[in-house]
Amino acid sequence: MCKPATCDKCNKATWFGCGQHIPVAMNSVPREQWCTCKHPENSTTSRDYPPKQGTGIKV
Repeated sequence: MCKPATCDKCNKATWFGCGQHIPVAMNSVPREQWCTCKHPENSTTSRDYPPKQGTGIKV
């Protein structure tokens, strides 16, 4: 199950967990508060949401 988290690079909202429940973790957070880091090239999760906690690349 995915849960809300804070990005350790930009200090904005992101998620952690299995990757199958990202909307559950993120849809209650206003988009303006979402992590703005880039997904790593090998990411398999939806780019409609921020990268998983600890995997984002700060822009």
